[in-house]
Amino acid sequence: MSPKCPVLPLQEITLSLVARQLIHTLSRVSSDEDAELLFAMVSSYYESMGATTDIFQDLINLILTSEYLDPSVRYYTMKLLLKENIKSLATGMFPVPYYRKVIEIIVEQGRHLTSLNLKGVWVKDEHLPLMYQLIKNLTNLTALNIPYIANDEVLKYIGEHNKVLKLLDVSGETDITEIGIDAMLSGNPQLTQSLTVINIGMYGEENIDHTDVALLIRRLPNLTNLGSYSFVGKSISHIYNTDCPPNFKTKLQYIHDQQTNNKTMKAIVNLCPLIETIYLEDPDQGVLQQIKELNCVNKIKLNKFQCHELHQLLDKIGHKIVSLMLSGSSGSFNFTRIAETCRNLESIEFYSIQTATHEEETPFNKLEHIEIIQGNLTSSCLKYLMTGSPKLKKLIIGDEIKLDDNDMARMLRRYKFENLEGIWFPNAPRLSLETVELLMESCPKLQSLGQLSGWRFTPDEMMLMRAVIASTNTDLVLSPLGIFQQGN
Repeated sequence: MSPKCPVLPLQEITLSLVARQLIHTLSRVSSDEDAELLFAMVSSYYESMGATTDIFQDLINLILTSEYLDPSVRYYTMKLLLKENIKSLATGMFPVPYYRKVIEIIVEQGRHLTSLNLKGVWVKDEHLPLMYQLIKNLTNLTALNIPYIANDEVLKYIGEHNKVLKLLDVSGETDITEIGIDAMLSGNPQLTQSLTVINIGMYGEENIDHTDVALLIRRLPNLTNLGSYSFVGKSISHIYNTDCPPNFKTKLQYIHDQQTNNKTMKAIVNLCPLIETIYLEDPDQGVLQQIKELNCVNKIKLNKFQCHELHQLLDKIGHKIVSLMLSGSSGSFNFTRIAETCRNLESIEFYSIQTATHEEETPFNKLEHIEIIQGNLTSSCLKYLMTGSPKLKKLIIGDEIKLDDNDMARMLRRYKFENLEGIWFPNAPRLSLETVELLMESCPKLQSLGQLSGWRFTPDEMMLMRAVIASTNTDLVLSPLGIFQQGN
């Protein structure tokens, strides 16, 4: 039977109660003048009750992430609780009229922050001087997320006023050039040593020139990740072929590149020995075989690739691979061959398989996550994946499921799906209430089951099963949620 809902920790219940009280109080504030007396009363109450910094931190996180709340409530929460001992702040989404007010609060009250995420407050144009002041004031930041905001001047201010930043997110559509990157890194040796992760650019678009990104790679010796940039290989190739310093090696652990050719791959192999995750889109023939030279690789992500090339690679290094994320394959993908070569595989995600085959029932002894969309899977292949994965936790199949209730019953009675936590078959017209009940009875850890609108499952049956789940305190979500099923 699916597990029972756990009793909520007293800390979580108490925090929710205190948050609701604060939200109710702040919802009555209509202006900053109204807030002053109310803030004094609330602060006095919290002080008398012995509220700690951790409580304030948890409260501000809980309320700011509740985006269904009126923005004025979230704004006044920030104004009230952003005290000197608050270290982490994520603003969440705010409407444009609040941008200036939110930045002003952070400038005035956020000097002790070590982590700031402004995603949802897209500061531009007339608000940028405030942004410069914010960066000048917040010298203790180790993580700064400002997507769609940064320009060369922002980078210049970061370089002038921050020496301990480890993560910088300046991704999205921005006005960053070589000038700003050089200004940030020049004259600040502490910052060049501390920066390890930079999210920059936009997926699939070279909105920042690869030669400018190459500057970051060359001058940040501890850089491990250039998230959201899709042409890292191109940047590495530029360094390799343009006055590359003797014995130069990067510490990059993740690389994403498009239309990778063999020369670019050679540069990656030579300059990036620590890569753990590699993501290649539409690589040239022969490129995949060079991945075997990267000794630390354990996660492979590919788009628009030849199946036979991947199989040849995995024949050599499959024992190291724990995750495969694949899309747009050409040729025949053999799941049995993957099971034989990738004995430590924990996760496989596949979108758009041209042809899928299997042979012997070789098990996936460590596979926990299977997600396949447009997989052209036969019923036999699906049964093999399900019954040959004894540690399976999550199964998502986007194609039409041709199994019926009897097929599922035979599998569930013969095999023990003791670890299965979630199963999603969005298009399973031959499965009904009978399979839902059997899954609930047979899978002791099952907590998520859907998308049942694609099953032979009526709204009345959905209401009945949800009533059973609620009355037995069962920790199971049936999706989709209907109008009468919210909150159960």
